[in-house]
Amino acid sequence: MAASPVTTLRAVFNSLFLCLWTVFMVTVAVSASVIKGDPGVFRRAQRVWARGLTRVWGVDVRLYGAEHMDLTQSYVVMANHQSYADIVALFQVLPIIPGFLAKSELKRVPFLSMALRAGGHVVIDRHKHDSAMQTIDSAAEQVRAGKTVLIFPEGTRSGEKQIADFKSGGFRLAKSAGVAIVPVGLRGTGEVGPKSSFLFYPGTIEVHIGPPLTAAEIQTAEFEPLIADARARIAELSAMPERAAAPAHA
Repeated sequence: MAASPVTTLRAVFNSLFLCLWTVFMVTVAVSASVIKGDPGVFRRAQRVWARGLTRVWGVDVRLYGAEHMDLTQSYVVMANHQSYADIVALFQVLPIIPGFLAKSELKRVPFLSMALRAGGHVVIDRHKHDSAMQTIDSAAEQVRAGKTVLIFPEGTRSGEKQIADFKSGGFRLAKSAGVAIVPVGLRGTGEVGPKSSFLFYPGTIEVHIGPPLTAAEIQTAEFEPLIADARARIAELSAMPERAAAPAHA
């Protein structure tokens, strides 16, 4: 059903606010980090940024399963990817504020490039295999040192209400770092921020955290069954089916 003119106007305002609020928060947080000599200032500001957005957007973000994350541990967090609103919801309510594994194309977006650097996020070039492997090795060192990293294993936003195939990079990262994988299912982000537009609508987002795949399980598992297990868990948490494999061509 098409949105009403009032709802559409609200969504346009929300998108404009996203741009202005992001520029303001990045500028203030980067400046404060430099003045105080504390990179943690920017990391904490990301939660303030996310809360400000959802409050103005009229979005209620609800968290389930927080008990599955130990605040004294580092993890590789994996979530389904439907919308730009995914990052907003996760920054707002995840018990541990993560860095995230971002595709290199995002460095071309003004102010987002600055935020990626200031937040200590890991940028990976998916088109250069050797470079991507080096980035994963570097990220593994950071995770071993205590950083939690967020990954969208589908690799890009899915416009369908299905869980797409998973890339293997995040699993290689978790195995190399020797940490657990925390599966997360996002519900409602595709309605708040549809892939087909850059508008953001009021609504409700649910973030469901599941029991981790333990470091011991990851170390002993082969990649294919490990990926299949994580994908099935995230599909259940997000209440979406797994996309069927494409038929082979002769």
